[in-house]
Amino acid sequence: MDKYDSKACNPMKVSTVVLVTYSAIIGFIHGIGEILQAGSKSNSYLIYAIDVADPDKIWHAGLPAFSIIPDFLITGIITVLISIVILILANLLIESYYFKIFPLFFILLFLFGGGFVPPFIGIISSTYYVIKRKSKMNIKQPSFLRKLIAKSWIYLISVLILWFPSSWITGWIFPAFRLQISSATFIMLDIILPILILVAANLKFGIVDWYEQERLEPSI
Repeated sequence: MDKYDSKACNPMKVSTVVLVTYSAIIGFIHGIGEILQAGSKSNSYLIYAIDVADPDKIWHAGLPAFSIIPDFLITGIITVLISIVILILANLLIESYYFKIFPLFFILLFLFGGGFVPPFIGIISSTYYVIKRKSKMNIKQPSFLRKLIAKSWIYLISVLILWFPSSWITGWIFPAFRLQISSATFIMLDIILPILILVAANLKFGIVDWYEQERLEPSI
């Protein structure tokens, strides 16, 4: 176990587990939706996990996905199984050498109907963690901006966790409003927010590490 893994409440480790779990849950929902369409087959690689008449008029757009298998039942079962495996292994392998294979799980999730957002978040979070845990921390005295971004980490990750249920609740109560803001929320909360969480977590870890080094250095 290296220094990167040994810190208590490592923000990078926490962020990666949360983002990977978040992705797997959304992938699981895709799989359930596809299983509920058992007996149906798609004529193209683009499928919709939720069967709606016009995806463009629904805020969730029918949960679009890519699948190399046209049968919805088979696709859904594979998606659910991959999502469950990810959920189980996320905590078990986060400190393991074998965690570097995690991006492959999300590539499989993408190929078998797990949607587009879950694989994106899963790949960037697991890959970023693997890269950063191998690199040496070399942060000089933290600037005000670095401290500010680092302090925002807990708030950013809280927004992500709260956004998932609230998006469906608001979509159910105010479907027209959710449709109007769907493009903006997709870019800000599904694409940009996960990246900001990882950046803030890495800065927070680096700043804590810098303060520890300063504390341990003997005074001259």
